[in-house]
This record gives sequence, C-alpha cells and structure tokens, in this order.
Amino acid sequence: MTAFQHDREQLGAYALGALDPREADLVRAHLAQCPDCRREVDDLMALRRSLDEIPPEAFLEGPPDGDLVLQRTLRKLSPPPSRRGLVAAGVAVLAAAALGGAFLAGRGTAPDTVAAPPTTTAPGTRTGESTDPATGAVMTVRMVPQAGWVRVNAVVKGAPAGARCELRVVPKSGGESVLAGSWLVSEKGSREGTTLDGSALIDPDDVAAVEVVTTDGARIVSTPV
Repeated sequence: MTAFQHDREQLGAYALGALDPREADLVRAHLAQCPDCRREVDDLMALRRSLDEIPPEAFLEGPPDGDLVLQRTLRKLSPPPSRRGLVAAGVAVLAAAALGGAFLAGRGTAPDTVAAPPTTTAPGTRTGESTDPATGAVMTVRMVPQAGWVRVNAVVKGAPAGARCELRVVPKSGGESVLAGSWLVSEKGSREGTTLDGSALIDPDDVAAVEVVTTDGARIVSTPV
C-alpha cells in the first residue's frame, strides 16, 4: 500500500465499500500491519453504523445518503485531519444527516441504545441461516432492501476470538463483495454470538449471499439470502 500509505481518503472509501478490488486488497494488506489505520477504519464504520440506526421513516423526504455525505466530507478536509478530527467530522456528518429531511420527527437526541426492530416485516425482506462445515461458525441473516442499497442484520456465533472480521455482501454478478461492517470478535461474542447491523451499496436484486471474512481474507461463514 506504499502508493497511498495512511491515506485517509482511501480508508474512508474502503469503509464505504467504494474501492475497486485491487485497491481494496492493498488497503486490507496495509490494515493487517497498521494498528493506527485499523482504528481509523473502525471509527468510520462505527459512524456509518450510527447513520444506519436512524430509521428511514423518520425522515420527511427519505433517508440521507450518509455514505456519500461522509465520503464528500473526507475529500474536502485539507490538510488531512488527525484521528480525533476525523471522528469530529464524522459526528458533524451525522448531525447534518439527521437534519437532512428538514427535521427528524419525534427525536431530540440520539438514543444510547439501538431501538428494537419493528415487529412488521418490510416487503422484500430476505433471511437465511447457515453453518460453515470447516470453521463451525453459525450465521443468521436478515436483509432488508432499500432504493439501490440494502440493510443487513446478522448474528454470528463461533468466529475465533480476537479475529478482525468483516461483514460483506456478495453480488450475483461476480466481482468484489461489498463491505457492510467490521468488528473485533470478543471471547463472549465468539461463544454467545455477536449481533451486527450494517448497510451495503449494492442493488438488492444483485445480492447472492452475506459472508464473514477476516481482514486477511479467510472466510469464516457464508449465508445465501
């Protein structure tokens, strides 16, 4: 990754799943060796998940394109910000996104905990469950289609404790899978399961499966949906 070592714009694009396969491979190789950049990617993914927690029905004119807003903000920051500055910029993006539909109905501040999912099932929702015969990991998936993108909820059990994992959406059309989230597997999460909520910029009709891989590319489990 010497061509763009520690490049925050590339890290932001990676967190959004916007890199081509060659660039994504270079970033993954760099992340395996650079704890500072791994922390920055984790921060960006946390911000992205915070955007995903805002229900689309809360906006008068539909959900904001949080990924696009975050990517544009990162590109406008010059000189490149410190890690703290990057997080602050992301918080500003979240605030702008929360007000993007003129106002956010019925919510003054973001909750400390994520609200329980609605009891009704959105049209087009797809689910799946599978166990990987090699790793023994188990994953259940719920995918909700949006306009040109998808929301993904997954519960992963049996991933190795300490593994740096990515939740990715696999397209039917082939090519690079799309990043929906990442996390560090805890001892408890490995034993009892980890619940993940993410999103991916992919046409719902093009989704073949959701998979969990480590940051060095080892597959943990894959679930068709």
